[in-house]
Amino acid sequence: MNIIFNFLSGLLNSIFNFTGDWGLAIVLLTVSVRVILSPLSFKQKKAMQQQQKFTIKMQEIKEKYKDNKDKLDEEVKKYSAESAKGMLGCLVTLLQAPILMTMWSVIKKMPVNVETVLVPWVSSISVPDSHYIIPLIYMLASLTPSLLSYVAFLKIEGQATASKGNITMIALVSLFFAKAAPIALGIYLITTSMFSFLEELAFRVYIKNVKTV
Repeated sequence: MNIIFNFLSGLLNSIFNFTGDWGLAIVLLTVSVRVILSPLSFKQKKAMQQQQKFTIKMQEIKEKYKDNKDKLDEEVKKYSAESAKGMLGCLVTLLQAPILMTMWSVIKKMPVNVETVLVPWVSSISVPDSHYIIPLIYMLASLTPSLLSYVAFLKIEGQATASKGNITMIALVSLFFAKAAPIALGIYLITTSMFSFLEELAFRVYIKNVKTV
């Protein structure tokens, strides 16, 4: 972890030397890391979607062969083996986690007490936003990936629409967490949420195109 921390910290400083603005440096570092991790993220999303398909298929098989135990056991065994292979794809999350956690630590430990052009109404990004503008922006940004499931064209087969209760919970937790976080972390969280939105949008469009080819 120290190696990753030192690398990301050095990269953040290099980007700052180029931009001259810590806020912009945080955004560019976050985007750079997320772009590098995108192939892993896409693989994870595909694996999770495949698992959802397997779940639906298993339910159909159990209903279809409920009166034929031998055939049911045979089909369940076959699809269970395929499902186990798909689960391996979900493990890529473990590869991303250390990097994203380190990113959080790098930004949280930034020893800077400066302003940024991204948040012109404050004089320091090391303190929470007393105007609550950053927390509100983060709350809205954190909701955008979930809201995509409500767009008819972007719906994915087998994937449930995010419930209003879950969306409300995400909004409240995001707002509560961000209101006490330093603005530097708020910039990171907003950038991450917006990238997640674009990544989710790209994945849904990709899945739709694959089906229509």
